[in-house]
Amino acid sequence: MVVNRKRAGELSKAFGLNVVQSRYSDWGNFYGLIQSYPCALWDRSGYIIFSHEDELNMPGISVSKRINVPKGISSLDGYKRVMSVAHLPEELPDRIEYKEGIVKQIKVNRYERDQKARDACLSHYGYVCQVCNIKLCDIYGVVAETLIHVHHIKPLSEIGDSYIVDPVNDLIPVCPNCHAVIHLKSPPYTPQEVSEMFRRE
Repeated sequence: MVVNRKRAGELSKAFGLNVVQSRYSDWGNFYGLIQSYPCALWDRSGYIIFSHEDELNMPGISVSKRINVPKGISSLDGYKRVMSVAHLPEELPDRIEYKEGIVKQIKVNRYERDQKARDACLSHYGYVCQVCNIKLCDIYGVVAETLIHVHHIKPLSEIGDSYIVDPVNDLIPVCPNCHAVIHLKSPPYTPQEVSEMFRRE
């Protein structure tokens, strides 16, 4: 399997979506509001496009300081399924995609991830997002007790070769939403930058 860090904006570009903003969420809880239209909301299997703010006024969507779709965006009319992967958006496999009859192949680089380094990082920090301070089991219950991403402070794509990971200084646990925001640009935002964004909401 080939792996790379892919961001929602890169996904929209890769699939030729004519949008000016893209956001990602595993569960339909999109931090913050849409600021520009048209916008694509992504999950791990596909997307939905909103052309203007009025389109958010549909059953199944709650809008306050953030956009929340409790049943996930795949439950909404207009959802387009383009992939079926068990991987995170920034870690998509090499695959052939079929979209409206066009075959697309996405090639990405592979980097090893050391499970022991991940475990040591979580042993030090725990399962609390170091950006927003949320522990997902406090929201979703015991099912999400160990659900957390581990972010490489220096992107693996910049390292190239195998290197020795310091689990405390090189890695940081972040929730999937904060992780997606970190990777909305290249080079990625720092966890501190995203933390400051979160507090402005």
